[in-house]
Amino acid sequence: MKGALVTNRGRLLPSDALSCFFFFTAAGGYYSLLTSRMPAIKAGAGIGDAEVGLALLCLGAASVTGLLFCGRLIRRYTSARLLRVSSAALFLLLPLAGLAPGKFSLFAVFAGLGLAVAIFDVCMNTQAILLEAHSRSRLMGRMQAGYSLGCILGAALGAAFAWAGAGAFANFLFFSLVCLACRAPAGRHLQEDIPRRDAARRPRLPLFVYFCGFMEICAFSSEGVVGDWGSIFLHSVKGAPESTAALSFGAAAAAMALVRLFTDHLRERLGDATLLAAGGLLVAAGFVVAIAADSPAVCLAGFFLAGAGVAPAVPIVMSRAGSCPGVDPGAACSAVSTIGYGTLLFLPPLLGSVSDSIGMEKAFLIPIAFALLLAAGSLAFRK
Repeated sequence: MKGALVTNRGRLLPSDALSCFFFFTAAGGYYSLLTSRMPAIKAGAGIGDAEVGLALLCLGAASVTGLLFCGRLIRRYTSARLLRVSSAALFLLLPLAGLAPGKFSLFAVFAGLGLAVAIFDVCMNTQAILLEAHSRSRLMGRMQAGYSLGCILGAALGAAFAWAGAGAFANFLFFSLVCLACRAPAGRHLQEDIPRRDAARRPRLPLFVYFCGFMEICAFSSEGVVGDWGSIFLHSVKGAPESTAALSFGAAAAAMALVRLFTDHLRERLGDATLLAAGGLLVAAGFVVAIAADSPAVCLAGFFLAGAGVAPAVPIVMSRAGSCPGVDPGAACSAVSTIGYGTLLFLPPLLGSVSDSIGMEKAFLIPIAFALLLAAGSLAFRK
């Protein structure tokens, strides 16, 4: 098999693992870099908060559109080929976000980024599942750790360029050039998709795959709340200065990166069900600590616990959905991602509306409820 991962003994080749790890890291770097330079993008385009919201809506809507069709595209063109194309498109489009002179051009660029990153995301997860299938070992946790590491590196890169007074275009161009230089060698070690002879006899995905999508909703709700509202919660409710409040998602991302490095080993030792249940309870405990804390430092510790608890969920869910017997990994990843990411379009506005009505501390009970559902849903992941 061209680009195969393993020898006849099923041994993992470092070059193939590093190739997949690079794409996960680049995806995390893109996300955190784009969000960290939103003030510069806003100033460069000369727009207000409402237009920024519309730009993000264009990005989200295009992402969901890409997710809906990605499974079919993978069956026709393979995940390896689509990952090469979508990654090139993403890295070429990103600098344009720093050059957009007005709202309509920014809307167009964000729509293109949303479409590219949706295909990118599904294909990189499909590649990780293929790595696991070929090597007969658990690798998704380490790959997802690459995503968390990319988030940390992207945020640091954005902060460094902002501190130096560099604009968003220079920041994005530097990131894209580095990624494009690494993309060419990494793209040569991607895996060919596994033929599924029984796919024609089983066009519908099993219910378990859709349940994995629901579990991803439970996981993303906690991660999304810290990312979208953590800094506001720290600053407005706990009275932390903006410099401290900006560390909210960083604390969660650092915990996620650390725990995901050991997730594959923990899955072998504890099993998926136990790890999901413990993670869900840890997420709930983290948010309880954040709500009850009087000190911003203790609140940050709560976000760190929440990040540690949610870390194993996505690797487990993606791995189990894509490895269902008779299921095409690309179709499974596309379905799970569509359900999970699609929900993120509605969660931030929902939490904002609830916060306006009953206060942000009570609104933070929503991610606690999802965390408990994550723990309860772990029963479906027993072998």
